[in-house]
Amino acid sequence: MIHIASTTAEEQLLINDGKLLPVMEHFYTIQGEGMYTGVASYFIRLGGCDVGCHWCDVKDSWDAEKHPLTNVDELVDLATSQAKTIIITGGEPLMWNLEVLTSKLKELGCQIHIETSGAYPMSGQLDWITLSPKKTGLPLEE
Repeated sequence: MIHIASTTAEEQLLINDGKLLPVMEHFYTIQGEGMYTGVASYFIRLGGCDVGCHWCDVKDSWDAEKHPLTNVDELVDLATSQAKTIIITGGEPLMWNLEVLTSKLKELGCQIHIETSGAYPMSGQLDWITLSPKKTGLPLEE
């Protein structure tokens, strides 16, 4: 997993375990594109991305250090109080261990979507994958 320099050793262990994640923003909205256009959704935008596309529309997400570490249980409570379709995006969300977040969401009956470049190994329980390959960080074979 990715190391965040400003964290304590204890926080870094929680990050590695997927219990803390750097969250740029999270919000309820209606999915505006793709197969699930019109579906009420809760977006979780994770901080951190080293793919570095010059056309990125969320460059503020790149530096994980700028975004507060958020307890996964709090995120799950907030998300599931708003919607049952959860979209994990970034940055590059697969830089992080998503096992804890997605398993807790699945236990509560959520459908989980991810938006990724595919440059990192898959983690978590995912129902829908939006793959957006990047020239600067090609998707893994898997």
